[in-house]
Amino acid sequence: MKAVNKMAAESGTKSSVSDKGNEDTTNLEEMTAEQTKTDREAYTLNTPIEDVIEDPVFGDYGKLLFPTEQGYYSGSTLGELRLVWYHNMVPERTVEIANYLRDEAASGEQIFYDIYTEEEKREDPAKEDTGLFFFRAKKDGKEIADGQNVPTAIVSPGGGFAYVGSMQDSFPAALALSKDGINVFTVVYRPGAQTACEDLSRAIAFLYSHADELGIDMDGYSLWGGSAGARMSDWVGTYGTGEFGEKDYPKPAAVITAYTGLSEVTGEEPPTYAVVGTSDPIANYRTMQQRIHQIKAGGTDTEIEVFKGLSHGFGTGEGTVAEGWITRAEQFWLSHRNLSGRIPDALVSVPESYYAPAKQQGRLVRLDYDTWESFSYAEHTKKIRKTAWVYLPYGYTDQKQYNIFYLSHGGWSDETTVMGTDQNPSPFKNIVDHAIEDEKMQPMILVMPTYNNTSKKDSWDYSLALQLTDQFHQELINDLIPAVERKYSTYAHGDTSAQGLKASRDHRGFGGFSMGSVNTWHTFQYCLDDFRYFMPMSGSGGFDGQTMEKLVKRQGYGPNDFFIFSASGTNDFAQSGIKAQIQSMVDTAPDMFKPGKTESEGNVSYMEQQGFSHNEEASEEYTYNGLCFFWNRDSLTR
Repeated sequence: MKAVNKMAAESGTKSSVSDKGNEDTTNLEEMTAEQTKTDREAYTLNTPIEDVIEDPVFGDYGKLLFPTEQGYYSGSTLGELRLVWYHNMVPERTVEIANYLRDEAASGEQIFYDIYTEEEKREDPAKEDTGLFFFRAKKDGKEIADGQNVPTAIVSPGGGFAYVGSMQDSFPAALALSKDGINVFTVVYRPGAQTACEDLSRAIAFLYSHADELGIDMDGYSLWGGSAGARMSDWVGTYGTGEFGEKDYPKPAAVITAYTGLSEVTGEEPPTYAVVGTSDPIANYRTMQQRIHQIKAGGTDTEIEVFKGLSHGFGTGEGTVAEGWITRAEQFWLSHRNLSGRIPDALVSVPESYYAPAKQQGRLVRLDYDTWESFSYAEHTKKIRKTAWVYLPYGYTDQKQYNIFYLSHGGWSDETTVMGTDQNPSPFKNIVDHAIEDEKMQPMILVMPTYNNTSKKDSWDYSLALQLTDQFHQELINDLIPAVERKYSTYAHGDTSAQGLKASRDHRGFGGFSMGSVNTWHTFQYCLDDFRYFMPMSGSGGFDGQTMEKLVKRQGYGPNDFFIFSASGTNDFAQSGIKAQIQSMVDTAPDMFKPGKTESEGNVSYMEQQGFSHNEEASEEYTYNGLCFFWNRDSLTR
């Protein structure tokens, strides 16, 4: 199969991002002023469907607005349009969609894109009736000029794999999402389960290959679908584009499925949101519930809404008990995107003013919890009481969920070292307050634990500290995280079971300086089920690249499942060790560890500060830079 990224370079093919739309724009320019005025009169409920199909503004793709297969829709006007197997069509929304697309096209916007080349369509004429409609992100009714950091959704309509029901099952959702600041593409595909998945996979490949030209951001995209469209979205989201004739592109951050009777569960599903009605004769709601519960039991986040009395194909649910589900599904998806920003080319110095107290100050709260002596932890023979300090950002409320980062101290230290206490906060607490107030850092919960065991001076013994950091993960997962995340509002929603922590891992990080860095590497070694983000600074874990790769695979993960932000200084005695480890990772396991400044570029970053040694100033600067990166996609546009 021809590589998608060659499309734009092929002369004379309609798969080029600009060809078809520009041809139609040229046609528009050739119209007389009187024709243009007449053609741009608004469609109404009484407008014949044939008039829409034949409107010159749509060129030769107007027919794809409606089912091209015979016998699957009824009605001769927009107001009378009905699709087989669908309920709750809203005629006013059909008219709004038709006018929206027409106005976009008439204003010179390209709204339709071919995904196959002319050569491919000659070889397989069925590919002629495929492509993508583009609903551009709007904000306050105006198009968002820069598509970077604007999420992208791909919506596949249903139709029983017999026809494509865009006017009910993709266009309404696409219009609603675009009004909410989302770039949305709806797929017109060849009927048939296999060909539909091939066309959706090609659409994903096309969008990745042409992202810059389209001005879109594919990082953390989502797949949406209703009925058959939900099945194909599930299949491509689970098995990947490589299973359907394309190269392997990143899987979606989430799949949103409406009224599909799909029951299979592989354990490879992305986070999944589902909706269905109790009176659906095609997609049994109990089957959907069982599937969603199975996926969640495997450690993947899911949600399902079951609407009493609704039948099949209720679309956006406008005017029914399901109204608003699109917004809730969107929020679910956005919570699962790779939310981090862009790492700067050079470490950013902490502003001098940040060392003074900020106007908007977070709180430090003492948290005491029970755990077990580290070296006999498995036997649970000696219970001990420990303390961690928890930082709650300014304005903290349990009405929203927060990302959470665990910060480990180094040697000769304890839980008060990093941020101090409520009575005696450290300068770094002021730094975090300022960074959040100035929107350089996302509001997050920070937890400062200790790996000290039975004495506050355990970390003073280097050999003992090495052993304790290798043991700390047991206490971390079984005792500390439950104590923190059952009390405070995180994406775990209070569920600190193994499945609950795995489902919320994208919103949890661990880092530390010096011996805290060693602790971070051990957390990576044992706890990929629970953490996505890691920040080791000026401290090696003693692992080579191949060993690190084995650690990832042994835990059942791959290169898209974590990000490591690391740093050290040129005058730091620990610099050579951590630098050598990172270099070994990217050199000997390049398929697992790839350097990158963003999560879409790679999964590991190493930064070095000229002249910095192993001290508090270095620790503060590195930690400040890392925390400004994690979960801070907004920084991409600043």
